[in-house]
Amino acid sequence: MSNLQTDSHGLSRDFWRFWTGQAISALGSSFTGFALPLLVYQLTGSAVNLAISVAAGILPYLLFGLIIGAWTDRADRKRLMILTDIGRAIAIATIPLAAFLGVLSVWLIYAVMFIVSTMNIAFDAADFAAIPSLVKQDDLVTANGRIEASYNAATILGPLLAGVMAAFLPLEDVLIIDAVSFLVSAFSLTLIVTSFNEIKKDRPTTTIREDIAEGLRYVIAHPVLRNISLMMALVNFVFTTI
Repeated sequence: MSNLQTDSHGLSRDFWRFWTGQAISALGSSFTGFALPLLVYQLTGSAVNLAISVAAGILPYLLFGLIIGAWTDRADRKRLMILTDIGRAIAIATIPLAAFLGVLSVWLIYAVMFIVSTMNIAFDAADFAAIPSLVKQDDLVTANGRIEASYNAATILGPLLAGVMAAFLPLEDVLIIDAVSFLVSAFSLTLIVTSFNEIKKDRPTTTIREDIAEGLRYVIAHPVLRNISLMMALVNFVFTTI
């Protein structure tokens, strides 16, 4: 933690670099969240295709969520986040590129949503684990509050700005904002000098399967975590339906 040079508010400079990149990335992702469903419906005119596109973005969490989460604990989190940012930028950029070339199809959008969602799992797992490395323990609540506030602001402002852009530009061009925002996020991560990985001595050697089993046992046995997990499963089911 010796690299944590703080500002007048007690939060480290590395945290503010992290926060800036993630705030811009969240804003860009809200552009995609607004434009992509409209683009699918514009291409197909089908509510079924729209539902399939949503399913393509959720399926990776069911298939890979536990595996990627356990694997992320073994990876260099900062490098992983930079690579996934670059990967997501490339994936999102294929949609406006395909539209420019006249070969855009709904199947490409399904594939992009599946790939981006898979990379989101890895990024988010590393993201949550990285924040405690960037601030002192006493500042953790404040840091999480700053990040949550920026995400909420992006959720409100992003669709409004995307709607204005969609009035003047093709929908697929709106996605370019998201691709650029991922690159900004990757660049901000390269500026951070603090490691995102906690050094653990004498850690027992386990397999990813054993780590997953241990995590599931812990959550199931913990009354608060178990109830929160069940509640969020219900909330996600209802929210997706809406």
